[in-house]
Amino acid sequence: MTLLAVPLAFLVIALIAVIFSALATAIGSSLKEMQGFQMVMNFLVMPTFFLSGAIYPLEGLPRALGALTRVDPLTYGVDGVRGLLTGRTHFGIPLDIAVLLSVGVLFVALGAWRFSKIEA
Repeated sequence: MTLLAVPLAFLVIALIAVIFSALATAIGSSLKEMQGFQMVMNFLVMPTFFLSGAIYPLEGLPRALGALTRVDPLTYGVDGVRGLLTGRTHFGIPLDIAVLLSVGVLFVALGAWRFSKIEA
């Protein structure tokens, strides 16, 4: 681990925060009631977290769970931070950053578009 790894890990964490804030904006802008938003986010956050590899290793998963982890953007964030801080990565840091950036651009655009459609 180099001295540059810690600030880079913070940048990856900030990118994760932007992705999920934009997703929450897109979902929240589409719902009419606050209670519906809380319910949707609870059903989204827990599976996303459990599939990310933050608690359980990604090696040796059944094929269906392995496919789900590859769709989860948090998986690439956890893998990127782990790779930067420990040197052990599942996908590779360049792929992690590329996926996070592309998903981030997509979610920010979607969130901005849905937010612009809100009627007062």
